Amino acid sequence: MKRKSFTFALTLILSLSLVVGCAKNNDAPPTSPTAEATASNGKYDKELTITVSRAILDTSNVIDDLEAKMLKEKFNLVFKAEDYSRNDWPTKTTLLFSTGDGPEFIPYSRDQWKSIEWMSAGYLRPFEMDEIKEKLPNYLKIWSDEEWDTVFKSTRFSDGKLYFLPNKRTIPVQNAWQYRKDLFDKYELEFPKTPDEMIETLTTIKDKTGLIPFVSPGNSSSPLWAVSTFFQMFGFPDLLLTWNSYVDPMTKQFYAYPLAGDQSRDLLIFLNKMYTNGLLMKDFATATSDQTNKLIAQGNHVIAQTINDPSFMEGQQKTAAPDVKWAWVENFDHPTNDPNKTIYKKESYYSFWGPAIKQGISQEKVDRLLDYLNWAISDEGQLWYTYGKEGVTYEMKEGTPTFLPTMSTPTQAEGNKLANYGINIGGIGLGGFIRPYKDFDQTFNKTKLEMSEVIPTKPNYYGPIEPILQLSDADRKKLLGLETTLNGVRDEYWLKFITDALDPSNDADWKKFMDAANKAGLAEVVKLRTDAYNKANNS
Repeated sequence: MKRKSFTFALTLILSLSLVVGCAKNNDAPPTSPTAEATASNGKYDKELTITVSRAILDTSNVIDDLEAKMLKEKFNLVFKAEDYSRNDWPTKTTLLFSTGDGPEFIPYSRDQWKSIEWMSAGYLRPFEMDEIKEKLPNYLKIWSDEEWDTVFKSTRFSDGKLYFLPNKRTIPVQNAWQYRKDLFDKYELEFPKTPDEMIETLTTIKDKTGLIPFVSPGNSSSPLWAVSTFFQMFGFPDLLLTWNSYVDPMTKQFYAYPLAGDQSRDLLIFLNKMYTNGLLMKDFATATSDQTNKLIAQGNHVIAQTINDPSFMEGQQKTAAPDVKWAWVENFDHPTNDPNKTIYKKESYYSFWGPAIKQGISQEKVDRLLDYLNWAISDEGQLWYTYGKEGVTYEMKEGTPTFLPTMSTPTQAEGNKLANYGINIGGIGLGGFIRPYKDFDQTFNKTKLEMSEVIPTKPNYYGPIEPILQLSDADRKKLLGLETTLNGVRDEYWLKFITDALDPSNDADWKKFMDAANKAGLAEVVKLRTDAYNKANNS
């Protein structure tokens, strides 16, 4: 799924829902040897209530709060949770922190969602390495030494400390191209291998069907997310709007801000042709998800680079196109402008989702939370957070956990979700709290596991390298201010180029862009990012 950054006014106050879970469950799962500490041995005789803040996509009706019962039975903990919509959560939580009422525990922090500001302001408590080794041995076990070195360097703050525990991604590659095979077969078309073939093929489909070939919205952080799907065709990471910088996987050259440089002109020329030929929805920069979903439901959208199963796309269009058939591109091939270097999306070892603890809470609460987190990443904990409670949400079949027929799964949309049982409320999709249980990917992500084996071994295929930067607190704040302005200029001119208000192939128009970018601080951004990259990679 794309990582997105948000900017909010702290005075924005929106509605919230309060979820409080506290109940006793006599049928709680058995305690594992690694987490054997219950009220019976005296360690958890005292009940502790901890305030929690969660960001959610959809409000879920909790029919039985199994998590609350588990926490009470296993750790004598009560989570008093305040849930906010995903877009409102950063602002609301920042406001609470600034008034001294911030949550004591955040199950999944994220740097784009104010976490950087929280670290800088001293709102979060660092996880010291000695503490992690002593109190969270199960967490360290999920990483190899190489992985942990990369993860720690990538997620540490400017003071060198770690303020949240990054989640572990378990599928190295899960993004590939799909297409409406029914239309391609009908008109005897092959999936395009180059940008020029992309223009020609999609133009044919548009002319024969009247459909808009590519439909996708931007978002609040940048309207360019709507077209970032095509970045990889031109050697850019699809997450470049988040990273801003990247390292070329072939030459190992560092590019500090390539979306305001000559390297991006060919991509802009391509996007301009897509737009002027009617191959992109005209209002991609301002359309909402509801608007684009409506267009897709009408049969528009015939190619996609996605992590979703083809059946998901078919389900969206079945009513308008009963014979619709989506399929992965054969052998997971990627179109590219350079046959010597095809870029695919290589996932990071980690996700920026991870638990964080408020600075200044009692050591008693810290110790209880650390015990809980160490259990949550154990085999038992991951089974719980991935599948729920045996007999209620899943059953064991031949040694493999299997969701009951009443549950919604990645292959069955209808049914209850784990969030209906108080589990993973606000988490991104199905899977574990910090890492999904070992059988989950084999059961539900077999195609993505196949991608992870096939795509990286294809000749001239490269996964982009996410740059590791090490900024001082002062430089981080300075860079944030500069890039807020520069990103706005970038978006403004990119939209002008794409929509034909300016011509990206015209040197005079291009100079207007570069002059505006330089005035907005491009040179200083490049220097700050380059220095931070060199510092991080020489330390």
